[in-house]
Amino acid sequence: MKYILILYMCSMLSNNCPSNHIPGYTFNSYSECVEYGYRVAYSTFRSLEETEEFTKEYIENSKIVVKFECKAVPNTDKKGNPA
Repeated sequence: MKYILILYMCSMLSNNCPSNHIPGYTFNSYSECVEYGYRVAYSTFRSLEETEEFTKEYIENSKIVVKFECKAVPNTDKKGNPA
């Protein structure tokens, strides 16, 4: 089993996560994915203000956080067949 990292931009006020992003990395274990997820979530939050969508005021007013999930995906060969 492989794991992919999914990041979510969430508002703690509305408890809504309207935006997500899959960085494109796959991991051989859940632990590797989680460890990387914490690092990427932190760096993503630190760089939110550089995007037009997330101003400092919007982050503050909406109480934006970056959450992540490590989702299991089946192993496949180069043709997409189960490995």
